[in-house]
Order: sequence, then structure tokens, then C-alpha cells
Amino acid sequence: MLMRLARQTYIRQYDEFTYLFGKVTAFDQVFRSAEPFFAHLSRQPKEREVIVDEIVSDYADAPREVVEKDFDELLSPLIEKKVILVGESVAQLDAQEPFFTYDCDDPKTAKDERVLSSSEVEALPATLLDKYFAEHPTLFEMQLDITQACTERCRHCYVPEYNPIFLPYDKICNVLDEFREMGGIHVSLSGGECMMHKNIIKIIKAIRERDCTVACLSNLTICTDEIIDALVEADGTVQVSLYSMSPAIHDEVTRRKGSWLETMDSILRLRAAQIPVRISCPCLRINYKGYPEVMKFAESLKMDAQTDFIIMGKQDCDTSNLCNRLNLDETRILLQDVILKAVPMNSEYFSPGKKGQMLSAEEWRKRKVCGACVNSLCLNATGDYYPCPGFAGVVLGNCYKNCLRDVWFNSEATKRIRAVTGDSFDKCVKCMDRDYCSVCMCRNFNETGDMYKPAEHFCKVAAINHEVVDEKQRQMSVMKM
Repeated sequence: MLMRLARQTYIRQYDEFTYLFGKVTAFDQVFRSAEPFFAHLSRQPKEREVIVDEIVSDYADAPREVVEKDFDELLSPLIEKKVILVGESVAQLDAQEPFFTYDCDDPKTAKDERVLSSSEVEALPATLLDKYFAEHPTLFEMQLDITQACTERCRHCYVPEYNPIFLPYDKICNVLDEFREMGGIHVSLSGGECMMHKNIIKIIKAIRERDCTVACLSNLTICTDEIIDALVEADGTVQVSLYSMSPAIHDEVTRRKGSWLETMDSILRLRAAQIPVRISCPCLRINYKGYPEVMKFAESLKMDAQTDFIIMGKQDCDTSNLCNRLNLDETRILLQDVILKAVPMNSEYFSPGKKGQMLSAEEWRKRKVCGACVNSLCLNATGDYYPCPGFAGVVLGNCYKNCLRDVWFNSEATKRIRAVTGDSFDKCVKCMDRDYCSVCMCRNFNETGDMYKPAEHFCKVAAINHEVVDEKQRQMSVMKM
């Protein structure tokens, strides 16, 4: 009997915890004290008896029959979910390989596929990993902005300059080696426009060769068939912004004539290639009324979609781009539309008891405000490491001067960002709207120059969000009477 990991199953060891991630079905599970059971599995087929023999050698004092029983109980649900494949031949294994496809009713991969094991090896909720990261900062994901160059000049963009700077391929590979050695798993490529990098295909391959997931954040204006082939081979995913179903409005946002046609053509070619695509529709004053058509278009293609009105200042604190941001009246209209239509009526979001379940001020003060420098990091084209997408105004180190491990564990700037909790935002702790808001150091910094000083616009948006939810709760209470 042959066994191997599925092509898109990823395993990482974090101290005593083994983490399994199945990308196709979003399988997500953490195991305690299970390292020997998974250490001998790979994507290369191996006889089950050989694997068991290797595990027994790791458990010198355990009888083979006990080890074999635990092994079978542990792997049984994983085999059922096709996280691990079993068959009599390589051909049988390959025939079971799970893959993403649009040719089904629901191709989205965001399903909750938690699995518990009945064996003595302890299976735990994947949320435990979040707690582990909070106590033991672990570099889990990274965004690489491999160039400042871009094919578009979007009105709301937070990138201050579009210089033809490209992070060298060799340096990218060095960083990827460090990232993988530290237990990293998810890599996103961005820019500027990442597909402008002359080595984009080699970079995609390099990420996958290091057993990491690949995501491209791109406007898709120059997405060639060769790049699509590389993404297929790497099991990559793509996120793209589509601002309108009107070519004129989309091109007005991007300030690139013909960009709508280029982006749309690439979206359709990516779909034909069975590559998972998420369509994002950032809402500006010029396009927000047309976002529902973009959502319907994405739905017609069975693609994931999201809208967003969070337009923030540029990374260098220039706020000139904010003239494109929705005003408060427009924001209220959008929130009413999104919340009241998109959130299911039976959602706990509208539950009258929701407020009583919210964190106390004391609990809120202790909470980490985000995952920046806790489980994620970014690198830009000049080699600077920074906390999160958009937050390049705070430099943590530089890949030409510092190794990644040193930046992650020893940089004073990294430690400072990582230590930030709700306690650093006294105004927010006392705010009645704090649970309808998302404290963001990046938004604060880019708009006010101080990551601890709340950007007033978002305070006002939180108040509107609170009012809209309360309004819906009142309507539901009347309906129940």
C-alpha cells in the first residue's frame, strides 16, 4: 500500500505542534506530539510498512502494534479528506489527487474542514495556532513587493512612487530560503505590478519549489499565457481589482486606457486555466454605485469577491489620494447595502445579545490589534522589511544588511510593533464604537503620521457601522413581536 501527501497539502512543525494545511479544501488542523507520525510522509509515494517502520524507530519503547494503531487512527480522517492519499499504485494515488475546479456548484475553498482524531495523539482546533503565534511569534506568511514599477496609476493607490526598481531574483531566493527555514508557508507577490518583473515565472517556480503556497496580487494587464502556465504548475492563486463593469469608469480609476479590457481578458483566461481568482472592488466616489454589478459578475464566474471602502493615505503620509475616498453619507449608503444585504439575517452579527458578548475594556486592552510582526511580514523592492501591506513607513530592517531571522527576532522596530495591544489606544478603549471598528496602525500612520493616533475618518465610519447594525436589530425585534 502506497501513501503520499496530496500535492497541495502542507506540513509545518512549530515546537510541539504539527500544522497541516490542505489548500484545495482549506483543511486546517493542528496536532500536538505528532511530529514522528508526519515526519516520514512526503509527496513522494512510499510503502505504508516502510513509513510505520520509520515511526517505530522513533518510538523505541513503544510496541509496533500500538504505533501502527495510532498511525492508522490519526491518518484515517486525513485520508478521507484526501489530505493524504493511499493506493496500490502511483496511478491510483494520482487519480485521487484533489484539485480546484470551476466545474462544480461551489468551487470556493473557504469551507471549514476541521478534523478531530480519536487516537492518543491530540488533535486540536486550528485556532490554537493563533494563540501560539501570539505567545511565540512565528513567521507564517510574507508579502514580497518585488517591484515599484506599475502599469497603472490608480487614483487611490497608497504607493507614493512608481520607480523601475526590481528586487533581484537571487536576493528573492535567499529570502525565500530563510522564510522556509523559519517555518513559513504562504507567500504573496505584489508591487507595483509584480508581473512586470522579468523573472516573475522563475520567482513563482522558486516559491513552489520551497514547498510554499503562491499568490499573486496583480492588475492582470500584462498577464501572459506563460505566466498563467507557471501559476497552474505552482497551484497559484490570484487577486485582482475590478473597479466597474463599465470600461470607462474602470479606466478612469486606473488612469490606463484599455486596462478594463486587459484585466477582463486575463480574468477569463485564468478561469479557463482553472486558477482560483478573487475579485476585489475597492469603492471610490467614482465607482461605488456600480460595485453590485462587479459582485454579480464574479458570482457568474463562480469566483470569490469582496468590496472595500477602506481607502487609506499613502505610505509616506501624503493624503492627497484621499480625495477619492467616500464621504460619510456615501459610506452610510454603502454600509447599509453591504451589511443588510450581504450578512445573513440569522447571523449573530445582528443578535441583540451581541453587545453583551463583546470584550470588556480590560480584555480589549490586552488583545493584539493585528498579526503584523506576530505571524506576518512584508518586503519591498528596495529590500526594506516592513510590518504589513501599506505600512512601509515603518522599516524593520533590510535584506541587504540583515538576515530575516535577525529582523524577526531582534529588530527593535519589530519588537515595538509586535508589542502593541489595545492598551496603546486609550481613546479606542473608551469608545462605544470600538467593536464596530478595526484598529489599524497602518491606516493611522499613513493618515496622521502617528500609528497610535486614530484617523478620525474611520472613527466616524465605526459610529455609522454601529448605527446601521443597531437599526437592523431594532427592525428584527419588531418583526418578532
